[in-house]
Amino acid sequence: MLLIFQRWTKLLAWLLLSTVSALSLAVENNPRLLLDKMVYGFSELNYQGTFNFQRPGSIETLRIAHAVIDGDKYERLEFLNGEKRQIIRHGHKLDFMYPGHQLVHSYQSQPNANSSAHPANKLDQYYRFKVSGMDRVAGRSVINLIVRPRDSHRFGYRLSLDKASGLLLRSELIGSKGQVLERFQFVDITLNPELSKEHFTAGARRYQPQQEAPVSPAPATIAKDKSWKVQWLPSGFSSTRPDRHAAGEDDRVTFTDGMTVFSVFLERSAKVNPLHAAEGHAQKGATTAYSRVILLSDQFHRVTVVGEIPTKTAQRIARSTVLVR
Repeated sequence: MLLIFQRWTKLLAWLLLSTVSALSLAVENNPRLLLDKMVYGFSELNYQGTFNFQRPGSIETLRIAHAVIDGDKYERLEFLNGEKRQIIRHGHKLDFMYPGHQLVHSYQSQPNANSSAHPANKLDQYYRFKVSGMDRVAGRSVINLIVRPRDSHRFGYRLSLDKASGLLLRSELIGSKGQVLERFQFVDITLNPELSKEHFTAGARRYQPQQEAPVSPAPATIAKDKSWKVQWLPSGFSSTRPDRHAAGEDDRVTFTDGMTVFSVFLERSAKVNPLHAAEGHAQKGATTAYSRVILLSDQFHRVTVVGEIPTKTAQRIARSTVLVR
């Protein structure tokens, strides 16, 4: 009887191991499951490490710590070269920062695993996903995932996900000509470190945004029966405020397709100078900023599009901005 029990135990263990191995192999070869695992790892795992962020002509080194403590998310980001800067987040809002608060806007606008709001089966309509073998990053085994856009309004990606946890350890943003526009890569990483709340508050001071004096715009530009919206968007993009595409009285509206994010700003102040109506364009790495002055309802407005999209796409988005009643 004991012999039969031992054999049954070994068989059960073998079946369990085989099932786990099969599930692991299924995840490793399924781009959708890999994306889901990446989203979970980025937001729910505890980790700390050092990574490089590289654009053409510049490279920054940063240290990051991320933890979920008592159900709350904490994150600490330190810049290790250049001006001493530090950003600490609690939950979805910025709690602490020291110094260099000018970086807050760009840091908050980065996509934070937005694919959780756009299922992978929807992303398949706009991107092609392909698992492209194994590699090593920061001393850990990774699974490489290639993401190619199906149209000219998006950039591509090369992602390297930690085989054990799904955490994104390397990301390259690829331009239309195959060039690397931006590269993010961990150089060391520790999973499940012991981090307390004090780790995210020690040495930091609470950031108090400066209060600017209110400006009274011309009444014609703030009529309550007028809002504004973007009439043209690349297929698959939708507002992060799903109730509407119009921005109303807001000065910004943000759009995402689950992989890419861009924002549209409208300056409706009477101070917009029509003499400065020429188009303006700047690009740093993958981030495009396009601005132009347009005439809407007999008033000049400045429209600015900022995001990781091609310049021609940003131009078309800006030119489609209209006022609506």
